Amino acid sequence: MLSDMMKLVDRFVGIFKKKLYGKTFYCPVCHLELSEHDTDENGCLVCPLCSVVIELYETYGHFVPIVNDVEINRKQPKARMHPMATHLPIGLFPFAMLGAGFLLLMSIYGWLAGVTAENSPFMADISPIIDNVTLILLTIAVVSSALTFLSGFLDWRKRYAGRSYRVITLKIILSTIFLVVGLATVLLHPVVFSAGMVGFGSLMGFLAALLYFILMGAGMFMLATLGHVGGYLVFGK
Repeated sequence: MLSDMMKLVDRFVGIFKKKLYGKTFYCPVCHLELSEHDTDENGCLVCPLCSVVIELYETYGHFVPIVNDVEINRKQPKARMHPMATHLPIGLFPFAMLGAGFLLLMSIYGWLAGVTAENSPFMADISPIIDNVTLILLTIAVVSSALTFLSGFLDWRKRYAGRSYRVITLKIILSTIFLVVGLATVLLHPVVFSAGMVGFGSLMGFLAALLYFILMGAGMFMLATLGHVGGYLVFGK
């Protein structure tokens, strides 16, 4: 199951890569996949992972990366905030999704069995609590993702000297998508849930719930994809 999910994520990332990267090559040292657009006007670049200075040549339509030097003056802060900040949205968003899924199942059961808050103490007392906790977790996950984005941007400006790397551009695009999707789910949550129950009584309520859970799934997929892409800057290939 997990391997199938990672294959799907890798395929999804590949779609963005084709649009952004153009022709690619691998760093001879750490094997990070880099783009032809990462080079400067002299055909050189500094690998964002291992810091080697690469001069890129093209021979018979194929790129030949040559290591010329190593950048030894790269800033290495003792406490990098971005890797630590990523744990909040990655850790909390799945629990918010589980809470929303549980409330959905309870709402479907109540709708089919005719169980309501009036005749069920559990739904009257527990469902609103789960609803509130789910919204809190979802809000913290989305707000912390904005802080994660900011810390990553500052890390790029300081540690990587603001150099243009397609892998970082890809992370910025995916982070923006997740932030927009996350904000939409936070705004939709009070519309979809009333006292912890999904309102299936109207067409608008049903469509709002459908959109909400589609966005929740998309947000979870974006998180997995961001973790996958972020791993490139840690492990290389």
